[in-house]
Amino acid sequence: CNLSHCWKSAILLQQQFNKVGKPETGSVALPAIMRSGAGGPESFQMGSMPQAKQHITSGQMHRGHMPPLTSAQQALTGTINSSMQAVQAAQASLDEFDTLPPLGTDAASQAWRKNKMDESKHEIHSQVDAITAGTASMVNLTAGDPAETDYTAVGCAVTTISSNLTEMSKGVKLLAALMEDEGGNGQQLLGAAKNLACAVSDMLKTAQPANTEPRQVLLQAAGNVGQASGELLSHIGETDTDPHFQDMLMQLAKAVANAAAALVLKAKNVAQKTEDSAQQNRVIAAATQCALSTSQLVACTRVVAPTISSPVCQEQLIEAGKLVAKSVEGCVEASHGATNDEGLLKQVGVAATGVTQALNDLLQHIKQYASGGQPIGPHGEATDRILDVTENIFSSMGDAGEMVRQARILAQATSDLVNAIKMDAEGESDLENSRKLLSAAKLLADATAKMVEAAKGAAANPDSEEQQQKLREAAEGLRMATNAAAQNAIKKRLVNKLENAAKQAAAAATQTIAAAQHAASSNKNLAAQQQLVQSCKVVAEQIPQLVQGVRGSQSQPDSPSAQLALIGASQNFLQPGAKMVTAAKATVPTIGDQASAMQLSQCAKNLASALAELRTASQKAQEACGPLEIDNALSTVRGLEKDMQEAKASAEEGKLKPLPGETLEKCSQDLGTSTKAVSSAIAQLLSEATHGNENYTGIAARDVAQALKSLASAARGVAATTADIPARDAMLDCAADVMDKSANLIEETKRAIAKPGDPESQQRLAQVAKAVSQALNRCVNCLPGQRDVDNAIRTVGDASKALLADSFSPSGKSFQEIQAQLNEAAAGLNQSANEVVQSSRGTTQDLARATSKFGQDFSSFLEAGVDMAGTSQSKEDQTQVVSNLKTISMSSSKLLLAAKALSTDPSSPNLKNQLAAAARAVTDSINQLITMCTQQAPGQKECDNALRELESVKGMLENPVEAVSDLSYFDCIDSVMENSKVLGESMAGISHNAKNSNLPEFGDSAAHTQEALEESVQMMKEAVDDLGATLAEAASAAGAVGGMVDSINQAINKMEDAPGGEPSGTFVDYQTTMVKTAKAIAVTVQEMVTKSNTNPDDLGGLANQLTNEFGELATEAKYAAITAENDEIGSHIKKQVGELGFSCTSLVTKAGALQCSPNDTFTKKELIESARKVSEKVSHVLASLQAGNRGTQACITAASAVSGIIADLDTTIMFATAGTLNRENAETFADHRENILKTAKALVEDTKLLVSGAGASQEKLAQAAQSSVSTITKLADVVKLGAASLGAEDPETQVVLINAVKDVAKALGDLISATKAAAGKPHDDPTMLQLKNSAKVMVTNVTSLLKTVKAVEDEATKGTRALEATIEHIKQELAVFSSSDPPPKTATPEEFIRMTKGITQATAKAVAAGNSCRQEDIIATANLSRRAIADMLHSCKQAAYHPEVSKEVQIRALRYGNECAAGYLGLLEHVLVIIQKPSHDLKQQLANYSKRVAGSVTELIQAAEAMKGTEWVDPEDPTVIAENELLGAAAAIEAAAKKLEQLRPRTKPKEADESLNFEEQILEAAKSIAAATSALVKAASAAQRELVAQGKVGAIPANAVDDGQWSQGLISAARMVAAATNNLCEAANSAVQGHASEEKLISSAKQVAASTAQLLVACKVKADQDSQTMKRLQVTTTLRQNGKLLLSAAGNAVKRASDNLVKAAQKAAFDAQDDQAVVVKSKMVGGIAQIIAAQEEMLRKERELDEARKKLAMIRQQQYKFLPTELREDGQEQ
Repeated sequence: CNLSHCWKSAILLQQQFNKVGKPETGSVALPAIMRSGAGGPESFQMGSMPQAKQHITSGQMHRGHMPPLTSAQQALTGTINSSMQAVQAAQASLDEFDTLPPLGTDAASQAWRKNKMDESKHEIHSQVDAITAGTASMVNLTAGDPAETDYTAVGCAVTTISSNLTEMSKGVKLLAALMEDEGGNGQQLLGAAKNLACAVSDMLKTAQPANTEPRQVLLQAAGNVGQASGELLSHIGETDTDPHFQDMLMQLAKAVANAAAALVLKAKNVAQKTEDSAQQNRVIAAATQCALSTSQLVACTRVVAPTISSPVCQEQLIEAGKLVAKSVEGCVEASHGATNDEGLLKQVGVAATGVTQALNDLLQHIKQYASGGQPIGPHGEATDRILDVTENIFSSMGDAGEMVRQARILAQATSDLVNAIKMDAEGESDLENSRKLLSAAKLLADATAKMVEAAKGAAANPDSEEQQQKLREAAEGLRMATNAAAQNAIKKRLVNKLENAAKQAAAAATQTIAAAQHAASSNKNLAAQQQLVQSCKVVAEQIPQLVQGVRGSQSQPDSPSAQLALIGASQNFLQPGAKMVTAAKATVPTIGDQASAMQLSQCAKNLASALAELRTASQKAQEACGPLEIDNALSTVRGLEKDMQEAKASAEEGKLKPLPGETLEKCSQDLGTSTKAVSSAIAQLLSEATHGNENYTGIAARDVAQALKSLASAARGVAATTADIPARDAMLDCAADVMDKSANLIEETKRAIAKPGDPESQQRLAQVAKAVSQALNRCVNCLPGQRDVDNAIRTVGDASKALLADSFSPSGKSFQEIQAQLNEAAAGLNQSANEVVQSSRGTTQDLARATSKFGQDFSSFLEAGVDMAGTSQSKEDQTQVVSNLKTISMSSSKLLLAAKALSTDPSSPNLKNQLAAAARAVTDSINQLITMCTQQAPGQKECDNALRELESVKGMLENPVEAVSDLSYFDCIDSVMENSKVLGESMAGISHNAKNSNLPEFGDSAAHTQEALEESVQMMKEAVDDLGATLAEAASAAGAVGGMVDSINQAINKMEDAPGGEPSGTFVDYQTTMVKTAKAIAVTVQEMVTKSNTNPDDLGGLANQLTNEFGELATEAKYAAITAENDEIGSHIKKQVGELGFSCTSLVTKAGALQCSPNDTFTKKELIESARKVSEKVSHVLASLQAGNRGTQACITAASAVSGIIADLDTTIMFATAGTLNRENAETFADHRENILKTAKALVEDTKLLVSGAGASQEKLAQAAQSSVSTITKLADVVKLGAASLGAEDPETQVVLINAVKDVAKALGDLISATKAAAGKPHDDPTMLQLKNSAKVMVTNVTSLLKTVKAVEDEATKGTRALEATIEHIKQELAVFSSSDPPPKTATPEEFIRMTKGITQATAKAVAAGNSCRQEDIIATANLSRRAIADMLHSCKQAAYHPEVSKEVQIRALRYGNECAAGYLGLLEHVLVIIQKPSHDLKQQLANYSKRVAGSVTELIQAAEAMKGTEWVDPEDPTVIAENELLGAAAAIEAAAKKLEQLRPRTKPKEADESLNFEEQILEAAKSIAAATSALVKAASAAQRELVAQGKVGAIPANAVDDGQWSQGLISAARMVAAATNNLCEAANSAVQGHASEEKLISSAKQVAASTAQLLVACKVKADQDSQTMKRLQVTTTLRQNGKLLLSAAGNAVKRASDNLVKAAQKAAFDAQDDQAVVVKSKMVGGIAQIIAAQEEMLRKERELDEARKKLAMIRQQQYKFLPTELREDGQEQ
């Protein structure tokens, strides 16, 4: 029997103290070693146990000859020594307990006592858990051969024990004090703790590597630790389980020991019968080992029995069991080797089976406890199974077989549950209850029957998505019925699970904090340690709430409010917990002591898994307990009101004492902060109530109650720490009033939820909310400092009343006296204003002093001001003085109000700025008054102003962290230098002029001094800021990614925060943006992988980009979740985005690491792996969005695919125009006609489905969108084949045909967008009208395509048909042009003018066609007109919407654009009439139509000139540039080809059936493309020269605009070819080295083909075969012919080479899969994982494909939009 296997499967994956790993030598300081005395070191050897001291067994080394300790053993000795000192210190500290601060007897003080006791008990329990687990771990780790022991892990266990004991001693002292205070026996508790410390100390002594005592001593010492732990826990009333369970545990362990003893006897029999002494010794050694490992299991059980509820302790016990299993196997094996006696071997086998059985019993016993102690019963088991299996059905959508298999399991589970419920009903004495149970069972049975039906349907039609959806819905119904039937049982279990998860999370957090404190001394990185300490503080504040939540829920198992409090505490704990895990993990690498590092790492790991459990448990529990949130919040708030009234009663009796740690400052600040929290929570509550969503309103109400709890606690604290009795009473009254008004608000909200949208209830809500707001203000005004500020504001108001008098009588003092008095008062007031600013950052007493002084100073200043008004010479002067005094009064009030606001919320940067501005305003207004009063005395004004300014500037220097200008660091330094000079000169001027009594000059110098100083201060401050920003930038470039990781974590956490405002869009809007952002993330990630190989320095920038993109995604996700159709989808989206965020942090971290060490291949691999994970998570995010609105998501995907098809058709049109779209073999159009017609009709059916899909379910909409895309793809392909079959000699007809299908694709794209917008909207919605219009256009265009297909081979009508299609197309373009939607981008007037030129040519062509009536002329006209008008309309709208174009010019341009298109349309329609019935009269009228068009064009050009304004410059002549560019492009391509030449495929070990063919094919194909492209560019260059020679393109800029356009076209085309070829080489390079995908290679090749087509068109535009021009220019035709032939041949070569490459790469992509599978996994192990991975990969590729198509379409559109009209011309003049 394979024992170790059975144990493997049983391991609980919790904390692993026994992780094996080789310790590094030399990294730990080695302390002095204590060796044992004369006996020499002694060690336990496997094989036997030494008995008496003198006895030495054979086979053991003599103790005197024991080798010296290894470095790892020395390190452990050091760890044990320092730990023993720590334990002894803890033991000594336990002599007396803590002294408690004086505590009141009111409810809050009693609650504080109770909570403190609960927290202390919880902490002590978790620390005892860790001590026993550490002890058991030491026992297990030291069991084997000393040479194989992992001493670092032993050291880690030792530090865990000692650090927990140290922390525990503190908690015990506090708990003992609290117990004594309540009349308990604290001394006994101290005694028990001392015993435990003593036992630990003894055990550590025996664990020394140099210790000579037998192993039994260590086991005994460990057992004592277990016993002492149990006694300590019983003293604090925290015994883990019932004594019966522990007794049973010990009995089972002993049963294992007995069974093993029997096995040892049987093995002994074998040994006696064996003659081979070596075999005999093997059997004896194995039997002895078996006996030892069993005694070890018993010892281990003794150690952990008191704390068996802890997963780490269970883990250690299982570990000991594994060692027994292993030794039993060894014993059986040795026996088999030693004898062939069947009888003996059978006895050994039976005995071994006995041990296995006993071990399994022990394991089951532990397992039962782990699952929650109590059996969950048939209900629970069946319910669990139903919930799990329905989850599986949902996740296996798409795999019908799997869904049906799960459905079978589900049917069995529900029938079990139905039977269990029926049995309950039969045994129920209460008839009502029995009836309820039976009706629940019936509901469940009905739901099961439905589900079975649906499963049959899915099994019969495995490919039907509809059947699968039905099965999914049936499973959903069954799940709901199950929840209803077993609701209470489920809820109880969920809450029970949450209690356990919360307990474990709190324990794991306590452990992590202890480990962090212990590791601090050996941490080399202070910053990391500081961050860890900070995060530990936040968590330490949260642990008490979590513990109280657990205790509350356990003590009141049926109280909804206790359960909700636990859920709330759990959810609040998650975020700080996660931050602490991150900080701990970041700190581990910087800790010098290996044992401490290992301890912290393990604790962080445990905390992370405990948090994951807690998150799941709290979500599930919330779903079960959610609806009661509002009632619970209400009862909480009413309870708080009662608490406030009780606190007031206690205060009047003199019993209200501050709680430990409360001070007036802290409580005042808390009150300010919690007021703000209450306000924002109430705002959220009102917003949710308005929407009428009960669930979210409940959560908001809970948040309000939570914030009010903090407010009540702070208010009590302020009252308890205030000596002023009226102030104390006012505070408690106001707080009680806030609670009362808030309770009214929650009641009102409850009513409003019942009647959503009722205006009356909304009005009442607003009134009640206002009352709460006023009560909050009153509460804040009761704070000590606040009242003084209010008094000062009153003083200012009262004093200012004097200014309302009509006249002011003189005071009788002289002007000089009054002036001196006013100056003195002004200086005092200015000083006071600065003191108010300072005090608002200090204590409340400071603020009170400063504001009352300000009030007094203001009164004396105003008095002096009124005197000055009285002595003023004229009425006008008097009015001015009074007006200035009023300004000072106003700014003083503002200053006091700002100080008041800031003191309640000291951390608000906005309020700080407001206060500084208010203080400046006071200074400025004083200056103004004094200046006015002292204008008579020259020089005085400047000096006073300067002094006051310097006074206010001083404040800026004391706090130089905010920017004051936008200069850079070095600019600031320069400015400081400049101003220093001015300062020096001004100082000299002051002293000189003062001596010489030059008063006016003296004043000037003073003013200069002040300006220079002030500017220097600003510059210095700016320089400091700039330096900070530069350092942050440098950090990201150097690979320091901490900030980015924080940003991503912040973004994840913000998703969970309540949103700031209302979502502005619908779910579809956010869905669309999120899809875009998610895809951008995927692109950035792919780029990071590429750069990791080519240029790791760029990774910092890309990581930054990724961080920003994720930030956007998280923000969108928050709103998408709010607007999703149900909460489940919303939370799923947030969950997936959160997981993506965690993957992104990992990738960013790896990028930073790789930047620091670019050649580290391991990091590179990790980065690539992280990138893969991110891409995977992106696909999960997209899938979650799809779940949200599967239909609209499918529409988004479909629209993207359609834009890819349109771009592809554009390329095909270019090839056709260039005359290179050749037929395959000898096919004719007839071969394709039927196929085209059939596919087009299928598309019409799809269109109907799409339109009806908008009103139907998301599922139907998705199917319709997917179906329409596959049909349009097929249609585009068959039309392309049809066009090619017409032959390159008839390019015009090819273009007509492709244009027709392009129109259909465009219309489908619009229809899909319209469907997406209309999905789920009512019938009268405007989007529905838009949908109908789009559908009409679609049908028109499909009909047009069908007609075109039928007319293509009919020489008599094909021109007419083409013209009809063009007229329809222009009408559609005109409709888009006339809509009010702005264009996607803007264009310059120059581009617009260029586009109008095409109209003139097209008009001429149309008139000629009308006169000749030849079908080929008409086709050419149709194609040219289509492009010319579309280009003109696009560029006209783009130019008109340019930001610099005025509204008037915009309207004018759009009007003439419309007129021009309409006029041209008239011309075409007239031509159509003529060709159907030609007559001389009709032909005569052509001139009028063409004049009308020409007139519009002139108007258009004038409108464009108006757009250009005055800054219009003729563009330079670019003809000269063109040739250089072309040659440069050719050189670039040749260089790329050379680079390819040098490439060699990467070498790989040849495996079965694997060839290196793929890379060689790629390289060859890529080389041939590079060569062909190079030839093409050279040919284009020759054509350019030839055209200059012919004079087609002037060498001098005579017709600069035209030729410039052409040259630009040639240049940009050549550039594109060069760039595309370069990309191709890079992609080939990456593919050969195994970094890039085949897709990248294929798309690069296609890009080369497209840009080549563009270059061909560009060259053909000018090269027309007009023989007269040829003769006149006397240019040899050969040159021309050669150039043209060369060009055409080169173009075809490129196309061929590109096709070859695409085929090779596609083939390789198929072939390579089998090979890779062989290379990757030749073992069986990962079989299933591989299948899953392959499926996942497949889905990922499909998604990437859609993404890439969309991106390509966008790039092409951007590139082609700026091409001049001439470049799109089809060369019809040849």
